[in-house]
Amino acid sequence: MPRAIVSGNGNLLVNLNDQNMIQDLYFPYVGMENQIAYQHFHRLGIYTDHQMSWMYEGDWEHDIKYFSATLITDSVSKNRKLGLTINFNDFTYPSEDFFMRKLTIKNETDNDRHLKLFMSQDFHIYGDKQQDTAFYEPENKAMVHYRKRRYFWISGMVEGKAGIDSFTAGKSEYRGLEGTWRDAEDGVLHENAIEQGSVDSTVQFEIPIRAQGTVTVYLWMIAARNLNEATRLHKFILDEGPEKLLRNAVNYWTSWVNKDLSHKYAIDSNLIEKFKQSLLIVRTQIDNRGAILAANDSDIMKFNKDTYSYSWPRDGAWVCMALDNAGYGEIAERFFEFCADTISPKGYLLHKYNPDQSVGSSWHPWFKNGEIQLPIQEDETATVIVALWQHYKLNKNIEFLQKVFNPLIKRAGNFMTQFIDEETELPLPSYDLWEQDWGVFSYTCATVYAGLEACAKLSEVIGHFNHHNRYEKAAARMRNAILKYLFDEETGRFLKRIEVDKNTGEIKKDYSIDASMHALWMMGVLPPDDPRIQKTNEAIYQHLKVNTPVGGLARLENDNYMRVGGDYTGIPGNPWIITTLWHAQWKIAMAKTKDDLKEATEILNWTMGHMNKAGILPEQLSPFNGEHLSVAPLTWSHSTFVDTVLKYDGKLKELGN
Repeated sequence: MPRAIVSGNGNLLVNLNDQNMIQDLYFPYVGMENQIAYQHFHRLGIYTDHQMSWMYEGDWEHDIKYFSATLITDSVSKNRKLGLTINFNDFTYPSEDFFMRKLTIKNETDNDRHLKLFMSQDFHIYGDKQQDTAFYEPENKAMVHYRKRRYFWISGMVEGKAGIDSFTAGKSEYRGLEGTWRDAEDGVLHENAIEQGSVDSTVQFEIPIRAQGTVTVYLWMIAARNLNEATRLHKFILDEGPEKLLRNAVNYWTSWVNKDLSHKYAIDSNLIEKFKQSLLIVRTQIDNRGAILAANDSDIMKFNKDTYSYSWPRDGAWVCMALDNAGYGEIAERFFEFCADTISPKGYLLHKYNPDQSVGSSWHPWFKNGEIQLPIQEDETATVIVALWQHYKLNKNIEFLQKVFNPLIKRAGNFMTQFIDEETELPLPSYDLWEQDWGVFSYTCATVYAGLEACAKLSEVIGHFNHHNRYEKAAARMRNAILKYLFDEETGRFLKRIEVDKNTGEIKKDYSIDASMHALWMMGVLPPDDPRIQKTNEAIYQHLKVNTPVGGLARLENDNYMRVGGDYTGIPGNPWIITTLWHAQWKIAMAKTKDDLKEATEILNWTMGHMNKAGILPEQLSPFNGEHLSVAPLTWSHSTFVDTVLKYDGKLKELGN
């Protein structure tokens, strides 16, 4: 199930599910080493009136959301049967690696009561469950899990009293043992002080509470590389005080998302709020060392035993363009440095990467049908350079350009000028944007054209005129080739792709409709109002619109990816957030009057209507009920929303608000 809310600081990322349980925990990289693992979660429960109630059980109702324009949760979990309401303020501290939960517990009954709060940890350190140790640390009354260079410290505070009141460490996923959370169900822990191997732990806090009264509890989980660092952070929390740390986190994220106080918006307050929340959510998915992760929802594992927790260069480039437009160029520069470090010596970027710069998993073969092939999507290399050119135009950091020219710009530019079919002067075949088809695609050709143009301009800026001339000429030839081979005179629109027979030179045309053909105007091959673009985009809309009450646009015809139960007759595929917003961006680019913005306005409202209460967007939706499908949050969905809002705001100002 897609995640309900996320909290991170670029080193530590914590995902909560819709039952308010911690389900994913990434450290020390965002998107790498899920220290909880697929289908596992940390439990939270209350023991009262001689019964245990875990908060993922049916009697609990959860309303999970953020404080507006922050990464601090403002959630409520209510159990009417037990007469308890718990307000949650959860956050990952911006500058130190710990996750804190503030619980304000309200006793809704007219009786004084004694509650026991149990927190059960199900760590899978380094992604599995072996060779771990869990032990009670008596000096600070904390529970510690560790293995090698990963330490996780669990503690808390009740009404100013620090430390856990009871504990136990034990075995789980071993010889049929379910875990120490079972030990908690009678309200008493056995206080086993240490366990090794396949371990878990549970800690307890005593909470006396008056009739109709409230009690404040703080729980924290520290992530560190050694025990000394964990101990230091525990002392830091106690010295600063949890409430002050909460205020610091609120202030930081409020300042972060409002960094340009001089900016005046022409859009309404609801759109501003969702725009800012999307910016913050995007930030949680970015590792501090530069990798921009596609998504970090581990439930996608059930489909192929793999995740979206990789840095796709293309996704990252599109995210960077949105971040740059929003004023966050410092994040973009770290991504470009990441790409400069990972690009191959021959000048191409591979399918995807882990945040530590190692190559990610792939299904693109190096050898197919008896022939060697380069397993790339060339648009991934090209779009990074397009984003870098935009970054320079906005930030004018010429020293940064000089730094990345040889390792990134020149390598990519040289590769794009060489990876060209001599007959057509189009790029050689590679995989498409959606990573499933092989050929010469309008999307890829448009991005490579724009990438060559960007290489030429970047080279000119820093005085590499020979490179500038070379890339500029290659770009011009490629644009001409796009218009010659990929525009179809008979239909009056562009083709999705062509395939060139290597023996006969015969060209096979693919007339199917694909939303990625929007790249032809987005990448500047032709202006958005060119009749050929208009005819193409009208075909995209007519063939890919989802004619159900959910609405939106699919990514391509007969798309089978992530289909759910139901009759797809007449439905091209699931609606995608990105592709629907691309249509809105085209309508914004075409608008000459405010009335022309009506459809874009409707799409922005549609997008906000499909956010969950925390403002989180998925990759795609069920066409039948709008349920979030695939992963959530998807970073590219949020960045496309951010970019669309900025374009919409700019057009409103251009048209006189």
